[in-house]
Amino acid sequence: MTRLSRRDFTKAFGLTILAGSVFDPAVLRAEEAQRGGTLRIAVQTEPVSLTDLQQNSATSGVGARVHEGLIHVDYELKPYPYLATEWTISEDGLTYAFKLRQGVKWHDGHPFTSADVAYSIRTLKEIHPRRRITFANITAIETPDDHTVILKLSQPAPYLLGALTSQGTPIIARHLYDGTDPTTNPHNVAPVGTGPYIFKEWVRGSHYLLERNPDYWDQPKPYLDAIVVRFIPDVSARTAALESGEVDLGGQTPISFFDIPRFKNNPKFKIDTRGAELTGNLNQVFFNLENPYLKDLRVRRAIAHAINLEQYIEVVWLGYAAPAPTAIVPGMVHFHDSSLKPYAFDPARSEALLDEAGFKRQADGTRFRLRILHNTINSRLLPAAEFFRSALAKIGIALDINSSDFATYVQRIYKERAFDLDVQTLVNGYDPTDGIQRAYWSKNIKEGLPWSNQTHYVNADVDRIFETAAVEPNQEKRRALYVELQQILYRDLPALNLAEVQQLLVHDAKVQNPINDATGNLGNFAETSIGRV
Repeated sequence: MTRLSRRDFTKAFGLTILAGSVFDPAVLRAEEAQRGGTLRIAVQTEPVSLTDLQQNSATSGVGARVHEGLIHVDYELKPYPYLATEWTISEDGLTYAFKLRQGVKWHDGHPFTSADVAYSIRTLKEIHPRRRITFANITAIETPDDHTVILKLSQPAPYLLGALTSQGTPIIARHLYDGTDPTTNPHNVAPVGTGPYIFKEWVRGSHYLLERNPDYWDQPKPYLDAIVVRFIPDVSARTAALESGEVDLGGQTPISFFDIPRFKNNPKFKIDTRGAELTGNLNQVFFNLENPYLKDLRVRRAIAHAINLEQYIEVVWLGYAAPAPTAIVPGMVHFHDSSLKPYAFDPARSEALLDEAGFKRQADGTRFRLRILHNTINSRLLPAAEFFRSALAKIGIALDINSSDFATYVQRIYKERAFDLDVQTLVNGYDPTDGIQRAYWSKNIKEGLPWSNQTHYVNADVDRIFETAAVEPNQEKRRALYVELQQILYRDLPALNLAEVQQLLVHDAKVQNPINDATGNLGNFAETSIGRV
């Protein structure tokens, strides 16, 4: 691949090169890959949109197969070129300059240029729940030519590169979006990208189809002729589809945890734990702090003490999770505060706290009634809600489980606020600014915005920490700030943090190279093949 030389690029912009080598582990495998075939993928939930501008496509959108980012990251979260071939960062951290790959075309034949990148970043800064935070310091975007993008920042953003993956910042075509409402643009459901596969159809309630891009910039990839993504919400049906050979692959632990040992012992299948490095799935219960009961901290602590976490992990996650009592998962080693332990299982303490709060048991033994909703993307969250219902009944709190499809769940939580407890697995992301700040920053209370501060938690110290850490270039100072943050959130309890959940990718053994970076099954599948020569 041709790149602008480091010396010329540095001279042109007077900046310090931080990255630029090409990461392509598949080069040595290219001659072995067998061309042809259709990969059939099972996903749990049909998305609202295939284009991930507001995180409403979740794990079932087209991902990097259609929409690519400026960079991609390996399993250690190190950045490598993708649509950007080189990038530099000024010594003061206030200027990022990207040299874009030349010869790339959108699937409709239009050339890919810097105008597309500038439009995408501006758009996501406005409407994306995580990019509103990670792009907050971008004050100007310059495009001196068709293949150069320069970002100007008001303050340093040490986390910025990690936001520019296909999963984090999908680049969309300006000529198809400019002048429209990007949240309702028809290309959200009929996406046009630069990736290795071209969108062909979306049959509602059934599947969507992608076909090989014959003009992909990274020849001879891709190797597959097509990808079919099937929507199979029932876990038993997904398991049966994998075992019968109706589908070849499923991500985000597509089968029941009960069935994992059987699949592990079957040579027809392979199970991979890679590809979740960008997520850090934290199982949490968020409290609606506007609820008259839950706004009392004693009630929230009573709920925390009513949960036997060891039993919860065994019953709900069958051991495929680890205790995670803070807002930052243990897997994010540099920032996690290991001194904080899970709330002790102590139902007697729960009863005392509820009595102290003035919510005595009534004649029927209950104190009050609450609603719990669960994110339907993960099939284990219904058992999680059921576990909470059983545990809270023992301390006099009646819990109604409100189940719905994914779109209705998002509407109820983030627009209607028709919930009291919300159990989900929220992605921590690659940095606290990326995946954690959105849930607790008071400036991220925005009606209708998915994956934002749905608790309506407001704490000036928490806001200060997030805003200070976001621009602090020193990693040890950032760690100290995030340790302080975790201690405040542990004390205030806007959410009960439960467990870091392991994510598994299950696939037929004939599928080669199903994932090749930290985006997992949202990666581009350009190196994937079925069988070998």
